[in-house]
Amino acid sequence: MTGWPDQPVIYEVNTAVWLNELSRRAGRPITLACVADAEWDAVTQAGIDAVWLMGDWARSPAGLVLANTNADLQQSFAQALPAPDCSWP
Repeated sequence: MTGWPDQPVIYEVNTAVWLNELSRRAGRPITLACVADAEWDAVTQAGIDAVWLMGDWARSPAGLVLANTNADLQQSFAQALPAPDCSWP
C-alpha cells in the first residue's frame, strides 16, 4: 500500500505562468520558495491528490533559438495558440 488512491487526481500547474501571475499581483518576483500557503491551498482544493509543476526549468538561449527557428515547433505553437484576429470590423 503506497497511500495513493488507485486513480489519483493530479492537478497540473504551468509553473512559469503561475509564478508570473503571482509576481504581477505581488509587485515583486515570486519563486516556488516563497509562494504563500494560501496560493498553494488555492491549487490543492478538495479532491486533488497531487500537484504537478509543469515547466519548472530555466530557459536557455539555445532553447529559445531552437524554439524560434524550428518550423515544426512553430507550427505546433500556432495550432495551440492561434494568432488573435486583430482586424477591425
